[in-house]
Amino acid sequence: MLPALIFPAAIVAHPDAATERLHIAAAQTAWEGWTLQWMAGLALLFAGLFALASWMFMRMRRLEGAMEHQARHDALTGLPNRAQLLDRLRQAIHAAGGRRTPLTLIVMDLDRFKGINDALGHHVGDLVLQQVGARLRELLRPADTMARLGGDEFALLLPETDEHQARDAARKIILALKRPCVVGRHHLCVGGSLGIAVFPRHGEDAPTLIQHADTAMYAAKQSNTGYAVYDPERDRRSFKQLELENDLRDAIDGDLLELCYQPMVDLRSGTVTGVEALLRWNHPSYGVISPDVVIPIAELTGLIQPLAVWVLNTALRQCAEWRRAGLDLNIAVNLSAWNLQDPALVDNVRSALSVWKVPAARLELEITESAMMAEPERAREVVGRLNAMGIRLAIDDFGAGFSSLAYLKKLPVSSLKIDKSFILGIAWDDSDTKIVRSTIDLAHDLGLKVVAEGVESEAVRARLVTLGCDTAQGYHLSHPLPTPALVQWLRTSAARPVWAQGAAGTPDTPQEAAKASGYKH
Repeated sequence: MLPALIFPAAIVAHPDAATERLHIAAAQTAWEGWTLQWMAGLALLFAGLFALASWMFMRMRRLEGAMEHQARHDALTGLPNRAQLLDRLRQAIHAAGGRRTPLTLIVMDLDRFKGINDALGHHVGDLVLQQVGARLRELLRPADTMARLGGDEFALLLPETDEHQARDAARKIILALKRPCVVGRHHLCVGGSLGIAVFPRHGEDAPTLIQHADTAMYAAKQSNTGYAVYDPERDRRSFKQLELENDLRDAIDGDLLELCYQPMVDLRSGTVTGVEALLRWNHPSYGVISPDVVIPIAELTGLIQPLAVWVLNTALRQCAEWRRAGLDLNIAVNLSAWNLQDPALVDNVRSALSVWKVPAARLELEITESAMMAEPERAREVVGRLNAMGIRLAIDDFGAGFSSLAYLKKLPVSSLKIDKSFILGIAWDDSDTKIVRSTIDLAHDLGLKVVAEGVESEAVRARLVTLGCDTAQGYHLSHPLPTPALVQWLRTSAARPVWAQGAAGTPDTPQEAAKASGYKH
């Protein structure tokens, strides 16, 4: 009871001090309550922030997963894309190298897909791609990978698959693609061209295998065989072709080409009536490249016009130099089918004649029978304009094409050159002899001169004389010669008939003639 009595007594004795202590106690109690509330709120805040952070983390992980899937898969078909194929191919190569087992990469390009896209629209094309992807997935084993590389190009990675098994797989794919894709009311047929490359024989790393499978695929598309296995020799030829394509423009611009000239000889007198200009390209890596290689490359790369202009001007410049030196020779230049379609041809010929001051009658343009028939009406119009300028025209390789006699007599040509495939055998083959005799008689009836190409032996030359042929050219008379050698040859031939100077060892048998026929005359 004593403390209870003391407290009231203290209040009575010191009222201000007691009141102050009561205020302090109340404030302390309030502070402690507020602190507890603040700490409870702070705990709730941290719990909320943790929950938010967890939610954001999970969402980011899902977004990252979706982005990674999108980065490694094709959006249209859901198939792995090129990046994922490369990763899986590298892994498969590593595994196959350790186990010493083969693996196959097939690259496939759809046929006729562009026509579907252009005719029916991209929406239909997309649906076709989806159907193709789904159809080919059905052929896969669990360990196989199919990817869309882009456009209408797909790839299949087949572990533990050799070349024989790859060919079987390619045939199954081609068979599966033969079923039409049904899009609405359209039944659309797409085929495929497949290229096969096998590790390690066709490449030991991913980029090389893809490149070689791609090369094989283009070979299959060009040959229309459905599929092709990578062929290193074909690849070397393709590399050479690409290198020649790149170098030809420099050769034209840099005047690195040359012309050789093969004499054309009158079979009665043995005198030289003119020369044919033949293109030669002495490539620094591949040696002498013949016109049979150069002309298709020029046509493919769009260089045929500048090449034709170069040949024409070089030949006429040389003709002008000969004329100044007292050699009044006719000169023949070959034109391709593409040249006949060139709207600038006639103007280019007229300009070259004017620049080098060569009479038009001294120029003969040789056009193959097949080039004439490629666009008959255009050919007639161009040939007519050239003839009106006074230029002589000849049909080259006559007999190798399928022109009609009715068409032939409408052309303003002055001579026919009989294809060497008929000339080579007339010394021993009655059938070739009959064909050549008939051609000579026909040409003479039409008022045309006849030139025989590919005269490789004295026996052939003598037979042509008995058949009434006018002119001949070939190795028995002279090889194509550069200008200095030609001038020397002409001085020699002026003293006696050309065939009296025939090269030793010229062929007189079918076997020898066949060997000789590999050359361009």
